[in-house]
Amino acid sequence: MSDSQQRALGQYYIPRLLDAPPKAFYWDMDEFMAMVAPIGIGLIMGWFFIGAVLGLLASYAVQKLKAGRGAYYMLHALYWYLGFAKMQSTPPSYIREYIG
Repeated sequence: MSDSQQRALGQYYIPRLLDAPPKAFYWDMDEFMAMVAPIGIGLIMGWFFIGAVLGLLASYAVQKLKAGRGAYYMLHALYWYLGFAKMQSTPPSYIREYIG
């Protein structure tokens, strides 16, 4: 790839994998949200340091829960256990086995 082509592509984000989850800075989006929520609550309550520590711990916990289970594990777990985002093409989450 020539230098001019590389500079032209520099203005666009090209993911390394087609099914890569969205990222915010270094973290996957679900890890980032788990970190930002306690920080935001800590800011509102005036306890930024405690919120930051809890946010980093929450992000670490989500990262460990997802380890080796795929990029969208947390989204799948939310659907499976809480029934969020009911879709017409998928069966209800409380039906665990089908006959036939």
